[in-house]
Amino acid sequence: MKKTITLLVLLISVVTLFAQSAAKGDLHAATPFVVVRLDGLQNGWPKGDNDAATAPTVIVTGNESVSFSATTSGIFITIIDGTNKIKLFALTGQLLFNGDLTQGRFFIPTKQGIYFLRINNKSFKVICK
Repeated sequence: MKKTITLLVLLISVVTLFAQSAAKGDLHAATPFVVVRLDGLQNGWPKGDNDAATAPTVIVTGNESVSFSATTSGIFITIIDGTNKIKLFALTGQLLFNGDLTQGRFFIPTKQGIYFLRINNKSFKVICK
């Protein structure tokens, strides 16, 4: 009976520690990444007050129909035509988004940090600060 109780207490302790370490570890684990399609913005992206020091728009080399830029609130992607395979990875290598995006303007909300954006077969380091 003592062994059973000891084993049960040990099991509960391990589960509790695992839950705490998962909560403290990668902040993206609890955040589902959703891509938002933005329509009706003819004059460019809306910018907030805290987005003044953003990186310039990057045009994907070899595919001038795709461009992206990063802000403190997320990553904006513009696709002029065609369908493009988009993957977003955290610095830890965790896959945050994987999907095919077609013509339009899209926004992937992120937290501040460093990400890897893979568009078709090309990878880019994106800094959201």
